[in-house]
Amino acid sequence: MIAKSYIESNLKELDRLYNNTTSLKKTNYYSKLAILELCGWIEITMDEIVLVYAKKKLKDADNKKFVKERVKKNYGFDYANNLKPLFYIIIGIINYEKIEKRLERTGKITILKSTLDNLKTSRNNVAHTYLKGTTTTFDAPSLILNEYNRICPIILELATEVNRI
Repeated sequence: MIAKSYIESNLKELDRLYNNTTSLKKTNYYSKLAILELCGWIEITMDEIVLVYAKKKLKDADNKKFVKERVKKNYGFDYANNLKPLFYIIIGIINYEKIEKRLERTGKITILKSTLDNLKTSRNNVAHTYLKGTTTTFDAPSLILNEYNRICPIILELATEVNRI
């Protein structure tokens, strides 16, 4: 089961705080935290999809250990470099290709890829800066919440498709 209530609550709270402050510094803090929260949730959620599937389907302890180690070494949420390889390991490239084709019939994989690319760019921008008196702006928490709302149903459907295999 994908945990989504905490991330929704956190993003809504950051949006509320953002909208109720007059401090530019605080708006930047809330914006930075919102993107970091969402990206962290994406990474953890994708890892959980793989780990839950492995726990349910794998019987051999060494194979379970292998999957756990691969997940632990996977940093990031880039679609091609981080997510697909995890799914290849656990369900195989042929099965994942079938899932992608099913989801792409309605453009969902394209939406997921482009949203993750945009989030990665935003995340890198906030992670590689600090607030230092210059006027730096970041995406507002409301925009990050919109990105979450765009991809959460796709991630849920992806998890459902993986668990069908």
